[in-house]
Amino acid sequence: MSNPDDTQPLWKLSMIAGPAGIGGSVQVPYYPGLLVEILRAEIIDPVTLLFQKVLHVTEFVGDPLPDRGDKVGLEVSVRRLRTRLDETKPGRRPQTVRVTGMFSPAVLLSYGWWERTGPSANPVGRNDIQRWTYAGFEEWAPSWDFTSEVEAGDESLFMGQLGHGDEANSILVVAVGERARAIRPGIVGLLRQGNIGAMAVEITGLLCHRSHLRKRNPQLAGIAQRWRHSFDYCLLLDDEHHHVTPMHEVPDFYSAYLWKCLWAKDKAPADEPPKLNDCYLIWEHTDLTKPDAIRYNLDSLQHKHEYLSKEYGTMELLQKSSPLIPDRTSLPAGSFQNLFRAVGQS
Repeated sequence: MSNPDDTQPLWKLSMIAGPAGIGGSVQVPYYPGLLVEILRAEIIDPVTLLFQKVLHVTEFVGDPLPDRGDKVGLEVSVRRLRTRLDETKPGRRPQTVRVTGMFSPAVLLSYGWWERTGPSANPVGRNDIQRWTYAGFEEWAPSWDFTSEVEAGDESLFMGQLGHGDEANSILVVAVGERARAIRPGIVGLLRQGNIGAMAVEITGLLCHRSHLRKRNPQLAGIAQRWRHSFDYCLLLDDEHHHVTPMHEVPDFYSAYLWKCLWAKDKAPADEPPKLNDCYLIWEHTDLTKPDAIRYNLDSLQHKHEYLSKEYGTMELLQKSSPLIPDRTSLPAGSFQNLFRAVGQS
């Protein structure tokens, strides 16, 4: 089948039908939105659930996905994977999987990498604006990208999330060692090129329960002991056959928070390091897949920053949600994690 302009599509979806008794392989030309329609059909049309679909996409446009020779035990969307994990107990060993979804190089702070005693257990702030911004930030599942821009000698860890719809609906992704060094430049480069913070991908890796990590990666297992809820599992990439493959699909949206942690240094005690009671956490909810939406919310965030400066004096930027915010930070990632009692690299 040819396109109307008589050119061949850059890549195709190869759909292999199984249980319904249809043999052979059907080549379907790609068009924007096709993958979204297929994934929606999985949910809406019960008949579609009878088919096992193998989606072949490119690592980069025009290049065929190589046969990596790995034994994949499960191919599924991240939405269905999360549902499956809620309903089953962990197996005896990790399972190689291929999962499609939206990837963002950020990690959820609420639960897992964010250690807290409970919502509003210890109100933070000296005024109502501080208390509100902190309460909202803590409650509504923000994420933090602290491994895209690495310091020299700290390139062996690249973390992110694979989700759908919103950052709260995600599963942790951890690339370590040579995989981290290989994967980070390409993914971060594509995000920067598009001025976005999330993109559609297919991830091939190990689905690991925290209990699996004791043998697979003892160092990561020590951190995983403090993960909770959806962080019972992660997608671990630590083998040459593990990949993050861009799918070149335009998603409907992937919502997340842009945030800044500002230190009201004029009001803080002299000669003391920053404390939470002297900080303001300002945030805006945006669609990480659309540059215009990001610019719109960055502008709103800057107005909040300027308002606080007028009301309370100099505001020093300690940390930020991601490189999407252009301002430079003054507090290293490890010190910021210690400030918030966050779990992870120090």
